Amino acid sequence: MVPGETGKRNISVRLNQQQLELIDRTIARSLAGTREDLMRLALREYAANREGQADE
Repeated sequence: MVPGETGKRNISVRLNQQQLELIDRTIARSLAGTREDLMRLALREYAANREGQADE
């Protein structure tokens, strides 16, 4: 996929119990509907913050 191109991709994320609990507490505060929604939000925000930055 080239920059600016949109599409769906599958990713796998391994989280420990503490991370899962943090995600679940965040969802309980109504910041996202599901774990998947929260991960999508996090990835979108990460990508937006990285826009224009070269990887080292």
